[in-house]
Amino acid sequence: MQGVMYQWIDIFIIATYMTAMIGVGSYFTRRQKSASEYLLASREVGWFAIGLSLLGTLNSAIDYVIGPAQIIEFGFMNLVMILPVFISFPFIFKCFLPFYQRLRLYNCYEYLEHRFDVRVRITVTLIFILWRIAWMGTTLYLPAYVLNVVMGWDLFITVAALGLITTAYTTLGGVRGAIWTDVAQAFVMFAGLILATVLVIHQIPGGFSQVWGVSREAGFMYFTAKIPGMADAPGLWSKLSLYFHANLTFWSVIFVGTISKLTSYGADQVMVQRYLTARSLQDSKNGFILNSLAYVIYSLLFILLGMGLFAYFKLNPLPEGTKYEYMFPYFIHCHLPVIMKGLVIAAIYAAAQSSVSSGITATSAAIFSDFYLRLFHGQISADEHVSEQVQRGQVRFSRFCALGLGLCVTLFACLIHYLHANESLFSLFNKMVGSFAGLIIPIFLLGMFSRRVGSLGVCLGAICGFAATYYWAFHTTLGYGWTSCVAFVVIVGVSYAVSVVEPRPSEERLAWRWRSIMERPGDVWE
Repeated sequence: MQGVMYQWIDIFIIATYMTAMIGVGSYFTRRQKSASEYLLASREVGWFAIGLSLLGTLNSAIDYVIGPAQIIEFGFMNLVMILPVFISFPFIFKCFLPFYQRLRLYNCYEYLEHRFDVRVRITVTLIFILWRIAWMGTTLYLPAYVLNVVMGWDLFITVAALGLITTAYTTLGGVRGAIWTDVAQAFVMFAGLILATVLVIHQIPGGFSQVWGVSREAGFMYFTAKIPGMADAPGLWSKLSLYFHANLTFWSVIFVGTISKLTSYGADQVMVQRYLTARSLQDSKNGFILNSLAYVIYSLLFILLGMGLFAYFKLNPLPEGTKYEYMFPYFIHCHLPVIMKGLVIAAIYAAAQSSVSSGITATSAAIFSDFYLRLFHGQISADEHVSEQVQRGQVRFSRFCALGLGLCVTLFACLIHYLHANESLFSLFNKMVGSFAGLIIPIFLLGMFSRRVGSLGVCLGAICGFAATYYWAFHTTLGYGWTSCVAFVVIVGVSYAVSVVEPRPSEERLAWRWRSIMERPGDVWE
């Protein structure tokens, strides 16, 4: 009887959190009188909200649920995963942030029509939509799946609850509501992570020194991949084959991580939308700095939590047959006290919802700008000086997009269960999402910095890049960690190969390269 009462206390905490998120979305409904407000928050968001919103968006529930277990598989290579933040930081800070602030677009894919043509813009938007639906679906499904396996919670009810509640407050609140719920969720995520880490280490005799000793004994103190058979491989070709069959290696983490960060912060509408809502370039930069610092701290806490959980379960072994990737959910279920359990589960939900809400608003903006305005109304970019009646119609369409996307993502998350075979959750996520992750950034870089590549080259490059990454991820035994690199190399290679026979881009198109844009006085649209 007492156990049932405790369970209801945890459910009450989770329900209170969910209700608060819907309340935030409802609060911002009354301000939405134009598409600019609904999709860009009237470009008046400050740096603090942008920074924490980026953090909540970038770090999904997948990190929360199975991230701590990666210390067992990859050791201190998890620290190497932080390095791409520092490698990509100068390029994002100096190139992308001022570039987008100067352009003042509704979504970043508008730029591709100016530099190439409408075919490239629509092709990349379609890639983005497919990518983000796959990302949002797996983000909803994986935490629900683990909670189902470990705690016995109904899989489809959990997915439906997460998906429908997130859809409701995002549809009501637009991007402003999504940003401020992201801020609240970032605090909940941090609080849950710190709380769990402290409780785990506190329950280990000897505390942190014992955790460090167990990790050292287990052999986690390595920064390069441990590849079975590498030392005995007979020749260079055999060694290379083993290296590229490894899922994660030092160099794949560096290369793929850098491509991923450049994609996320430079060519992903989910992130770029946050810059476009900023009051000024300085707000964008300050928000990006806050996000980068918070991300590093967040990642270090996850590594510490993983070390602590491993040490804890060395002393208190997991039940036979329980996978180590489920050790955090199992600890939550069996070893966290009442109230604490509800708070940490709320943090997992927050991590899932912040990613999905951001994905819905960003994808809605892409559909509104690139299909509704461009294909059906012939507008290259939105005109913010239209009648109130037109603005109300645009808000209704944007809301309809958000609602439809939320329902599609929730349905897709339920269908993933039937696609999920004998594969680890981390592997499944990386294959599904990684097939898209490297497809967009090379097109932007070619547009911004190449004088030779034209629209036919990048369209063919995108098609070949997607085919190559899909084949690599799902039809070979090669390491999934290389898929973004494969996409990058194929797209750049095909684009330049086609440019040999394709007519040179016109000066009008080349006027939209990065240097030309940054040399123009004031905003591009002034």
